Amino acid sequence: MLLYLGLNERERVSMSILDKKPKLKKGNFLSKIPGFRSDNPLFKTVAWVYYIFLIISVIAVWGEMNLLAMVLSSFAIPFIIAGIMDMIRYKKKIKSQYFLKKVVLPFVIMEVLMFTSISLPSSYVIDSVSEDMTQVSDVVNGEEESELSDELINSGIGSDGLSDTSQEVVDKEQEETVDVSNTVEVVETTEAEIHFIDTGNSDAILIKQGDKAALIDGGDNDDEERVVSYLQSQGVTELEYVFATHPHADHIGGLDAVVDNIAIKNIYVSNGDMDTKTYADFMTSMVNKGLKPSVPFLDSEFKLGTSTFKVLSVANESEPNNNSLVLLYTNGEDKILLMGDAEAEIESQVSPGDVDLLKVGHHGSHSSSTEAFINKVSPEYAVILVGENNKYGHPHVETMTTLKAHNIEVHRTDECGTIVFKSTGKGLEVVCKEGSYEAGNKSESTSSTSGSSSTSSSSTSSSTSSSGSSSSSSTSKPSSSSSSSTTSSSSSSSSSSSSSSGSSGSSGRTVYANGGSSTSNKYHSSPTAHNMEGAIQMSESEAKNKGYVACKKCY
Repeated sequence: MLLYLGLNERERVSMSILDKKPKLKKGNFLSKIPGFRSDNPLFKTVAWVYYIFLIISVIAVWGEMNLLAMVLSSFAIPFIIAGIMDMIRYKKKIKSQYFLKKVVLPFVIMEVLMFTSISLPSSYVIDSVSEDMTQVSDVVNGEEESELSDELINSGIGSDGLSDTSQEVVDKEQEETVDVSNTVEVVETTEAEIHFIDTGNSDAILIKQGDKAALIDGGDNDDEERVVSYLQSQGVTELEYVFATHPHADHIGGLDAVVDNIAIKNIYVSNGDMDTKTYADFMTSMVNKGLKPSVPFLDSEFKLGTSTFKVLSVANESEPNNNSLVLLYTNGEDKILLMGDAEAEIESQVSPGDVDLLKVGHHGSHSSSTEAFINKVSPEYAVILVGENNKYGHPHVETMTTLKAHNIEVHRTDECGTIVFKSTGKGLEVVCKEGSYEAGNKSESTSSTSGSSSTSSSSTSSSTSSSGSSSSSSTSKPSSSSSSSTTSSSSSSSSSSSSSSGSSGSSGRTVYANGGSSTSNKYHSSPTAHNMEGAIQMSESEAKNKGYVACKKCY
């Protein structure tokens, strides 16, 4: 529009009807500038805005030659367009001297200014750089040796080579180069921490590098507060990834509370699902937070800072344990293999090569950690997430015998509590004492009620010392209609508890269900178990009818 404004020559050029001589209408300086040659106030306003903007732009880019050239050329464009239109419109109406003086000459001048302003600065810069590079090249190639000979002699540089001073400079530069390479290497192998959280006979693994964190599994239902509290104690406010290896309660039971209390960017789950309340709670929490879980692709990789997770197995079998997501975590040269509950069938299919640390599959069960597999991965360390005196007898004697035969350093949560490894990228460090190769002992819950109470008291003490969290749980309060949706493991636990009762039978045994502000659906052997407050006393059969399930640590 601005260029069009400059084309109005009606006020500048007029023809004399009497003498047929063209006359230029006199005016001030502005009347010769495109945009001001019209008496239209709107045209002049637009022109003022345009030229003031260009003047400000010149000030802003002063010193930046290429940008300055572009701004200056913007001044010339309206004059060029106006000049061209003048030539087209008035060539036949005015005499040649007027045409050349008032139309062609201004056009040529402004065009020259425009192309000069565009090309000259960049040419100048290129020529200057070229000249500098030529001088450097001349010095390197010895072409200016004659001009520098006096300086070289005075500096002590002869035919033998560099002076002592010059040699010192070269040595210093080499040292700086080495320092830079070392710095780059450190950046690529940033330290990481692998936390095997003590949640009893269940899995919960936190991996941190810098301000990035990932969680693999979240313990059992009664570990919700413990896991959330531990994450918060480690300064974790956001999880880059959550991997739910498979839908058994001892791996996802606490994840609903994690979802409710910790920000999460990505959640990955295994193939398959389970018709259990635990799995439903997990899914409900994700829906409420707007999270969309997905099954990762085989061999897909996920970055955590400078370290990576690689997915080695996403099986879709009838056995949920074998559907476990198998992950290889790599930080620099350190490799940690996380097997979930994968058993021998999956172990035969994955080929991660030698690893530094193996998270033993299925809590040390004889169904995993075969001789062939241990030979294949050849770990230096083995970590077993296992509860003391658990009812399954984990870890089994077959697994411990294999680990001992290969002289693998074992660390166990039932002996050491939470285990923290530090990965330097060049090796692993651990503070936890080396564990034993002893197989696990089954809990003696079948002996008598008093024996069960003793075991419960021990479990309660252990839980109290390692928890200490006040974060809330997201599990909904059970109703009488939900008794059919308990987990298979909980059902097994309840069944086992039933067979271990005294002569009067388990249905008449007094238990204590979670009450008060708690939303857990567990019943316990003591009214103060796990720091429980507001416990509700009832018979075991009544608790089951209302949808409560037995605490695996108490029974």
